[in-house]
Amino acid sequence: MTTFAIEETAKKLLSSAGAATVSQVWRIGVTFLTHMALRRMIPPAEMGPWIWAEPFFLILAQVRDLGVPGHLIRDKDRPYGSFLRLQWTWGLGFAALIFFAAPWLAQLYEDPSAPIVAMIRAMCVFLVVQGFGAVAMIRFEAELEVIKTIPAELARNAVFAGLSLFLAWRGYGVWSLVISHIAAATVFAALLWWAAWKQDRRLTWVRSMASAGKMSTLIWVSLPLMVMAILEQLVLKLDAFILALGFPSEVVGTAGLAIYAVFFFSRLLADPIGRALYPALVRYSHEPGRAFEAYRVATIFLASLAAPLAFFLFVNAEAVALLLGGKEWIGAADYLRFLSLVPLIRPLTMFGLELLLTRHMDRLLILYTGANLVSLSALGLWLTSTDLEANGMAVAGYFPLGVLFLAWGIHSLSPERFGVLLRNLMRLYVVGALLFVPLDFLLPPSELVLRFAVSCFCGFLAVGYAWLHFGSEYVKFLRRET
Repeated sequence: MTTFAIEETAKKLLSSAGAATVSQVWRIGVTFLTHMALRRMIPPAEMGPWIWAEPFFLILAQVRDLGVPGHLIRDKDRPYGSFLRLQWTWGLGFAALIFFAAPWLAQLYEDPSAPIVAMIRAMCVFLVVQGFGAVAMIRFEAELEVIKTIPAELARNAVFAGLSLFLAWRGYGVWSLVISHIAAATVFAALLWWAAWKQDRRLTWVRSMASAGKMSTLIWVSLPLMVMAILEQLVLKLDAFILALGFPSEVVGTAGLAIYAVFFFSRLLADPIGRALYPALVRYSHEPGRAFEAYRVATIFLASLAAPLAFFLFVNAEAVALLLGGKEWIGAADYLRFLSLVPLIRPLTMFGLELLLTRHMDRLLILYTGANLVSLSALGLWLTSTDLEANGMAVAGYFPLGVLFLAWGIHSLSPERFGVLLRNLMRLYVVGALLFVPLDFLLPPSELVLRFAVSCFCGFLAVGYAWLHFGSEYVKFLRRET
C-alpha cells in the first residue's frame, strides 16, 4: 500500500467516522427523546412486544442478506449489483416465507395477549424495504463515503420521531412504533438511492450482476459472516428473547428500558465508528501494526466513556428509570442495576469483530459467538428459574465465555500491543470504581437528585482523567494517520 493510498484511507476514515458519528448522534438523540415521550404514552405491558419484535427482525435481516454486505467490503471487485439481485430474489421470497410462518414464529413469545402475529406480518414490509436500502448503504460504507448518507439519516429519524409521537398521541399504542418504523425505513431507502443516483446518473456500480455460478460462489464465501452476524445479534438481544419465553409482556418491556440505557453509548458511538473502522482495517491489511493501533485507540476512546456510564447507571438505577420512562417504568430499576456493569466485561468486543474479520479469522469468530450464545442462554434459562427470576438474565450477562476465544485471537495478532490495551482498560476501570462506588455507600437511595448530581460530577472527572492520560495518544494517532 503506497504512502498516498494510506493517507487517502486515513482521511477517508476520519471523514467517514465523523460523518457516521454525527449521523448516529442525531439518530440516537432523536430516538432517545422520542422513546422518553413514547414510554409516557405507552405502558410497559404494551411496549413488551416491540422490545421483542425489533431485535427479532434485525436477526431476520441477517438471514435475508446472507452475509453478503460484510464480504462486499473486503472483496476487491465489490459486485454491488449481485447484492441487488439477491434482494430482488431471495429477499422478497424470504419476506413472504416469514409472512406465512408468522403463527408459528409467534410461539416464541409467551404472552398470548400480545398481537405478535399481526406485528410479524406488518414488519415483513420493513424487511423488504430495508433490504433494498442496504444495497445503496453498503456502497457508501465500502467506499468510506458515509458523509453522503447523512441527509437520509436525518430524514429517517425525523419521520420516525414525528409519526410515532403523533400516532401514540392518537392512541395507536405499540402500533405507533411499527408503522413509523416502516415509514422511516422507506424514506431512508428512497433517499439513499437518490443520493446514489445523483453521484452516478447511470448507476453503473449496480450493473455488475453475477451469473448463477458467481452468485452461488459469492453467497458461499459470505455465509460464515451471516452465521457470525446472527450469533452476535442473538447474544446482544438475548435478554429479550429469553424473557419473552417465560415472562409477561410487562417484564419484557421494563427489561427493554434497562437494556436500552446500558447499551446506549455502544449504539451511539461503537456502531458508526465500526462502520468506518472496518473498511479502513481492510485497507490496512498489509499494515498489521497500523491496523492494531487503530483498533486499540478506538477501543480506549469508547471505553473512556463506557466505563463511567456503567458505574453511573449502577449508582443511579432508580433515577434513570424514572427519567427515561416515568413512574410506570420504575420496575426497570432492579434489572438496570443488575445489568449496568456488563459492558465492562466485554471491552474487547467493541471492535474486535471488525479486527479479526479483516484477518479472515471467520471460524474463530463463529466459535466466539457460538460459545457466547450457549453459555449465556443456558445460564440465563437456569437463573431465571431461580429466586432471581427475570433479574437472572441480567446476571447471566457477566459470563460470556466466548470472549476468551476473541481475546486469544486478538492477542495472537500482537501480544505486546494487546498487553498495553489491557493495562489501559484496567486503569480506566479502577478510576471509575474509585469515583463511583463510594457514592453507593455514602448517599442513601432516597437522595435521588443528590446522587444523580454528584455522579454527573464524578463522570466529568473520569472522562477528564481519560483525556489527561490518553488524549495525547488520540491526537498523536490522528495526526500520524493524516
